[in-house]
Amino acid sequence: MELLGLVGSVAAGLWLIGTGAFMALRPGRALHVLSLTASTRTINNLEQGLRLSAGLALLLRAHASKLPQTFEVAGWFIVLSSLVLLVLPLRWHAGYACWWADRLAPAAVRAVAPFSALAGLALIYVAA
Repeated sequence: MELLGLVGSVAAGLWLIGTGAFMALRPGRALHVLSLTASTRTINNLEQGLRLSAGLALLLRAHASKLPQTFEVAGWFIVLSSLVLLVLPLRWHAGYACWWADRLAPAAVRAVAPFSALAGLALIYVAA
């Protein structure tokens, strides 16, 4: 289980790094993808399934990580928030995503992109 937690944590870190690169290189496209969040039940279930997997990976890796309490708190937050997003009416979740996609400027997306990449690197470092 510990190895599964490590693999899942590293995968989540790589996802954050890739997302950061996507946001930096294609901020307009990233906003379009954001607007598609929870646009269908299938997309929502896939999104939340991936988030739930990442949260579970943090929980499985918590005791072997460099920051066990942080991993545990973050893991539970991600797991519980994913479950909430699975049962919320889809129009609420999709509406919230579209609200942000309509208001954020591509320059703002590009400006926060390095934080996603740094979070991914930190996650991998702390999990290893």
